[in-house]
Amino acid sequence: MSALEQAQADVRTAMKAGERERVSALRLIVDSLQKEAKLGDGDEVAVLQRERKKRIEAAEAYEDAGRAEQAAAERSEAELIEAYLPAQLPDEELAELVAAAIEET
Repeated sequence: MSALEQAQADVRTAMKAGERERVSALRLIVDSLQKEAKLGDGDEVAVLQRERKKRIEAAEAYEDAGRAEQAAAERSEAELIEAYLPAQLPDEELAELVAAAIEET
């Protein structure tokens, strides 16, 4: 199941549960993924990373402006987007893989 399909299913689930804020955030994700699909790139991971970065930067800006409530909302959306991203390798594991590849060559 693609990230777009999963997000659409999660929107329906959140709507049934009456979670308005979650529905709103998920709809933004779905909209971004649909726009990217129409453009033909289809790189869902890049879209999700870009959207997550926007939320984190907005949260930092709100924090600097003393608007903690809006910053918390942006951080919440960033965490929601993070759930759709593939798991990242820890630095130690990545270093081991690189070292093994270097030894092999």
